[in-house]
Amino acid sequence: MGMAASQVRLLQLTSRKNSIGWQLENLSMQKMALSRDMQKVTLNYQNALSSKTLKWSNNSGATYVDLSYANLMRPGSANQNKPYLITNSAGKVVIDNQYKKYAEMISPDGAAGGDYESNRTAILESLTGISADKIENGVNTSNTVTAAEEKINTLQEEADILESKCTEKVYYDDFFKNCLGNIGSGFQWDGAASTNVGDDYEYTQSHNSGHWRLGQDATSSKNQLKELLEQLKENVFNSLSDDDYEAFVEACDSTYNAYCTYIDTANSADSDNEQVAVSKFSSNGYFGIRVDNFIDSLMGAYRSAGGSYAQSDVDTSKYYYMCIDRNSTEYSDYLAKLEELEAAKGEHNTAVDEDNQVLTSAEETQIAFYDQIFTAIADKGWVGNSQVSDTDYLNQMLQNNQYYITTMTSAEDEEGEIYYEYSSNIASNFDQIFTVNDSDAQEEAQIEYEYQKSLINEKESRIDTRMQNLQTEQSAITEMIKGIETVRDDNGERNFGIFA
Repeated sequence: MGMAASQVRLLQLTSRKNSIGWQLENLSMQKMALSRDMQKVTLNYQNALSSKTLKWSNNSGATYVDLSYANLMRPGSANQNKPYLITNSAGKVVIDNQYKKYAEMISPDGAAGGDYESNRTAILESLTGISADKIENGVNTSNTVTAAEEKINTLQEEADILESKCTEKVYYDDFFKNCLGNIGSGFQWDGAASTNVGDDYEYTQSHNSGHWRLGQDATSSKNQLKELLEQLKENVFNSLSDDDYEAFVEACDSTYNAYCTYIDTANSADSDNEQVAVSKFSSNGYFGIRVDNFIDSLMGAYRSAGGSYAQSDVDTSKYYYMCIDRNSTEYSDYLAKLEELEAAKGEHNTAVDEDNQVLTSAEETQIAFYDQIFTAIADKGWVGNSQVSDTDYLNQMLQNNQYYITTMTSAEDEEGEIYYEYSSNIASNFDQIFTVNDSDAQEEAQIEYEYQKSLINEKESRIDTRMQNLQTEQSAITEMIKGIETVRDDNGERNFGIFA
């Protein structure tokens, strides 16, 4: 009975030892599976750390906001109240649920060529909260301003044509002869009682003695110079426009001041020096001014004061001056047209006066934004997508170049009608859009990584504890089996020895 009982016990222990071996092998495989899971979790985390997203910035990337549907397609500070259309590969505007009902009013099936104008007031009233009457009155005011601007442009063109008919370019020598004309008695030229400015200028360029005589002292000379300039102002009056005449008067004043300094200096300078601007001659005691120097200084001051002129193509040191015939019929017509133009400008100023404006600037900004959005929907067509309001979804579509960003630029056709030109590009090509690390995705990945890691570590810890317990039990069973086998062997030898 003892040997039989030992054998049963041995079989039980062997069976348990085999069961423990199988469990240890199974737990080892579970640990390997957990290791693979940890590798997968780590890989996902690493991928998230390198993930990118598109962001919008108005300050060259110093700060960012989400590249969201609202920041592109609704008026606000992010887009600075300029719409950036989200479009698909066909050029149609991608709209969310909020815009969809308005888009259906323009084009029920989303086709291009819809009717925005007929639905404009209703759409704007619903979106902005501005009453339909106020919107319509704003349109009327805008039309009045536009009409006034067109009238001003037309009158300005007509005035320019009339001005050109009574204006001509006069070469500088002819300007001196014809426009500055003759200087009268009291201004002696080499003993002559009167002379022509242009002739005197030409003579002085080739003769050192080309002077206009002033007084015998500084005070009388300055008075004489002032009278000379007053006469030149009078002579040139009928040859210059109002603006140019004002510039000529300014030039006379600055030239007078400069030559007064020359007169004061001439008292102490070498006498009889015909090359300087102002000479004091010992033979007769008179001050004299060189004509060419004086006229060149006067005309240089005229150009500096804003007088109309053009440089010669042949010799850029020579000039043409723009002269106008105040006595011509064309000039009278020109003045009459200028009066019409000023009246039109008054009408325009009244139309744009703040007290006459129906809409506030903020309301006008809102309306202008939506006008562009829905004009684009009418022109290009539309496609609805309820997911486009989800920033992550929109970002992926833009990064994968499934959606594009389109800008609008107003232009004017030959008939003066305003229309829009559209320019589409991938999002990453826009100056305001930057590709940056996706910090939100990274934070979420960090949280997920730590969570999954804790789960795996906990499972691995339980497995390690279980395996350690099984291994301890397995070692104990092994020792027990050895003990039973030893007792069995001893009993066998003893029993068989008795019968030997």
